[in-house]
Amino acid sequence: MIIAPTTRISTLIKENPASIEAIASISSHFEKLRNPLLRKVLASRVTIADAARIGGCRVEQFYEKLLPLGFTVAAGAVASAVSESQPVAKPAVPVHMPAQPLVELDVREDIASGNDPFRKIMKAIEELDPKHTLLIINTFEPTPLLSILKKRGYNHFVQQKEEKLVYTYFWLQGEVAEEPVVATGTASDFEFLLSRFGGNLRKIDVRHLEMPQPMVTILTELEQLPATEALYVKHRRVPQFLLPKLAERGFQIAIKEISPAETDLLIYR
Repeated sequence: MIIAPTTRISTLIKENPASIEAIASISSHFEKLRNPLLRKVLASRVTIADAARIGGCRVEQFYEKLLPLGFTVAAGAVASAVSESQPVAKPAVPVHMPAQPLVELDVREDIASGNDPFRKIMKAIEELDPKHTLLIINTFEPTPLLSILKKRGYNHFVQQKEEKLVYTYFWLQGEVAEEPVVATGTASDFEFLLSRFGGNLRKIDVRHLEMPQPMVTILTELEQLPATEALYVKHRRVPQFLLPKLAERGFQIAIKEISPAETDLLIYR
């Protein structure tokens, strides 16, 4: 397998499980990968470049550990890795960062127990007053989250308080970039559309899959879906993080919530 700074840690582990120990040996920051629950939370969102930044090490150190396992470094990746991994001075607190009011969210316990805090963080963002600053207290820099919230118009500042104590501040500044919006129908729309498509349905059930497999499975099916058909999905919940991806691809969705643990989706062009 050919790897680069953008290769996800979960992809490495799937290709060769020995990657877990290889990466864990690079830095104490990566010892969490040995815990299956924490691995599920972290590995799917973090790339090699992200991990290097979190661990304060060089991307080429990952290559050195992974090459003996049969991985091949993409052409030009070694040179770029060296330039990307040069030491960076710790930034000073931005003068434009609001000092108060501050909303704190400590997710260390979630991470330690293997729970993904992403939904909790996004809920806090949705409820955040535009004049307030959100402080995420974590044991490492939440690198993937930085880029996600940047697209929503949030600035950030990361402060390493101690070895395993990181403060990340988020605040809204300037105009938020407009994001695609996907139309979401009501339960009555769902029934109407169901009758409209009739037998032109492709059905899948993702309730038994662990994150992020439900979203991956749905997007894979949609790539092969004819324009005259709809995708009928049995899901455990409304997949909030799937919605913007559907909008980007030109799809609409009707939702029928059956119970707290069961939701039907009808996705169509």
